[in-house]
Amino acid sequence: MTDPDAFWPLYRTEGNTWEMKKADASTKLRSFNFVLTLRSVLIFKRTPGRSIEDLSVEVAYPISGSFSFSVAQARRKTLDLRASGGETAATLARHEFDADFSWLSLYTQESSLKYLRMVNAPLHTRLSPASAGLPGDDADDISIVRENWIYNKAIEEAFTGSSARLLIRTGTFNVNGKMPSQDLSPWLRQTKRNSEISGWISPLKAISPLDILPNPVDEHMTTSLGASSATLAHASLNNDAKVSDPDLLVLGFQELDLSTEALLYATSTVREDAWVEAILAGLGERGILYEKLASKQLVGMLIVAIAKKSRLSCFSDIRFSTAGAGIMGIMGNKGATAIRMSYTPLAQEISASPTVLTFVNAHLAAFDEMIERRNFDFHDLSRRLVFDQTDELDSNSYANTASETSRRPVGLFESDVLFWMGDLNYRIDLADGDVRELLTSFPGPGNVPLLLKYDQLKMAIASGKAFAEFSEHAITHMPSYRYASNTSEDSLGYDRKRKPAWTDRILHMSAPSVSVTQRSYCSHPQITLSDHRPVSADFDLNISIVDKQRREIAASKLYRELWGVEHSSETPKIKLQPMKLDFGKIPCVYRFVTADAEQPICPQWLKIDPVVGLLRPGESSTITVTVFVDNSPASRLNLLPPRLDFTLILHTALGKDHFISVTGEYQYTCFANKLARLTRLPCPVRSMKSPNDQVPAQQLVNAPREIMRLINWLMTYVTDPIDLFNGLIEERICINIREEINSHPPSLEKNTLLDSLVDPVVPPYLHARCLQMTSRDEAFEVWISLTAFLHYMSLQKLSSQSSTNQAEMTERLVLLRDDSIGLYTPVSPIGKRKFLLHFVG
Repeated sequence: MTDPDAFWPLYRTEGNTWEMKKADASTKLRSFNFVLTLRSVLIFKRTPGRSIEDLSVEVAYPISGSFSFSVAQARRKTLDLRASGGETAATLARHEFDADFSWLSLYTQESSLKYLRMVNAPLHTRLSPASAGLPGDDADDISIVRENWIYNKAIEEAFTGSSARLLIRTGTFNVNGKMPSQDLSPWLRQTKRNSEISGWISPLKAISPLDILPNPVDEHMTTSLGASSATLAHASLNNDAKVSDPDLLVLGFQELDLSTEALLYATSTVREDAWVEAILAGLGERGILYEKLASKQLVGMLIVAIAKKSRLSCFSDIRFSTAGAGIMGIMGNKGATAIRMSYTPLAQEISASPTVLTFVNAHLAAFDEMIERRNFDFHDLSRRLVFDQTDELDSNSYANTASETSRRPVGLFESDVLFWMGDLNYRIDLADGDVRELLTSFPGPGNVPLLLKYDQLKMAIASGKAFAEFSEHAITHMPSYRYASNTSEDSLGYDRKRKPAWTDRILHMSAPSVSVTQRSYCSHPQITLSDHRPVSADFDLNISIVDKQRREIAASKLYRELWGVEHSSETPKIKLQPMKLDFGKIPCVYRFVTADAEQPICPQWLKIDPVVGLLRPGESSTITVTVFVDNSPASRLNLLPPRLDFTLILHTALGKDHFISVTGEYQYTCFANKLARLTRLPCPVRSMKSPNDQVPAQQLVNAPREIMRLINWLMTYVTDPIDLFNGLIEERICINIREEINSHPPSLEKNTLLDSLVDPVVPPYLHARCLQMTSRDEAFEVWISLTAFLHYMSLQKLSSQSSTNQAEMTERLVLLRDDSIGLYTPVSPIGKRKFLLHFVG
């Protein structure tokens, strides 16, 4: 090389990306000659929104022998990599080479870490930024859409028409360093059986010296098992409607070993073996149908997978991963263990495509104030949990399948279904006394939905700070932490020194190709050996059986058919018709784009499906445009002229833009308005011709007519307001009520009207001040609106209703509605209730 200073140095930077940066701003590229032996060619790509000097690796091509490199200037800049002998780069990249290029997977822009998140994101969000006249990177967009389309189309063509059902039971249990000393059957089995009713207990083997004989009622089952256990197990799988035995149990334990030695060196498997024996014993007479599939332990965290013997052959490519997040951010007292496996349904005469299942058992940072650390640990563990090749299978696992697997490390989200369970340690953002009062005011789960509004994990998911892509079934059980263990307890059994919380959670996310239905989500207070209560969740997976060979053939055929669209000399053309789109003679990728980079593709009240697509020659597509107005868009439309006009822009990749006009007429509504605006309406809102139809400020009324009419109607006709606001109203009646209140009085929908207001009746910034009021007089000084109605409520006190219940009913009127955008911290519902009691007590 004659001029080595002409090159920019290549650096490895944060985020596992490579960036090429100029060493000296005055350095210029000059002509040079060089001879260099190459092992690979890297194609760099500029990251949108970043400097041209910051590049990331997009594609890495392995090189074998001689090759030629040419740059062609056609319709756009392209790179043409050709191997000697006329072999194309696409074919070349598929060949096997002796060189190992797996290290490049950590530095490519499309990291496997984002696989599951990527497939769940809308396709148009993965395309380059584009607007009218500024199409973006059409060639790259074509590649993304084509890959997505081929993937789905190949699966569709290879679908056999049948599906397989896989029942999975997951569980999490922080055992607080205890050894098993209780029956675990409530945690492990969903329904009680006749053997349980009769009092029969399964033998505990090594855990118990007891040797209990089998129940005579089940002797015929034992006999059948002795003859052919596999046959009986398979028969039970085909009768899942009657027997809900899971095919796979995956259980996560935390604080399995609290000894100091466990942090310093690997301990024996005595505790693991004891808990596995307890699990099999807890399965009762069905335990003989199961066998341990795999397990992995990191200090006090243990994850165990137990499968039906008849299904063991369906599981393969079992891998493990661990990551510490405890002391100094690396010790294993906190962190996660994970198991990854491939499940291939049994199918005759075909080789079915496998479904990848990943299970994570995590233990995150404790204490109420450590929420940011818990959020950080989630993202850190998501990045660090990487599954290497299968070279460390547990010696007690079902089979070592290393010979069947790829040697490439894979990320946590490179799965079809991902389950995340454990002691996540998220707490409730309310005072300890308020939490206990809400739990005790209604026996059972009556106030659980109200408490969950202040759950840290729910808020982290809603804000996108952690677990944003995960789903969690509705929680109906009492908090699983912290129960008293040899300490002072309250009336519910919780430790008086620690606030109750739902620390033990089970979440999941799945690719669109797998249908996941959650059947249950509950805690098991019968098991009292720890200060936590175990939690379980049942999942029903419906897996489409896809012929693997047919899918590969279909994908190859479709790829050849659609390859080179971005390099075609023909311009894609489409013909718009009122009901469909007709495309021209070459494959075409289309997408809707914005008119301006700062605007959305369509207004909030309009929905388009699909937003992006691919069509082959001769095909047509129907695009559905739906209008839907709820409170959010209505609050804007109420301030605009009633005539709606919008232009949709349909862009064909490497082609023209097409413009579609959308028009409509909006009918004003009193819902989704501000109270101040309602006080200046000169007539029923339906009669308004313009949003500027308002009376002068000096003529405004003291309170909105719509609300006052509601109050007058309630005070005149309603005898039991408790039933009125607690009952459900049919949708047809709701529609009629809304039309009535928009046109002329009266209406029953006071609750819906107040909830639709842009600003709550009591502004959020006054909520904290309201809670500081200690007397009725102070309360009226802070809040004077609607006092007539609240006074009416105080006069309607019935013998069967306490003032507390009246306050709860009044609270349902959303007078103290929380701030929906998060500018103000939600205040305690107990404080709201006390404030309302000043009016109804």
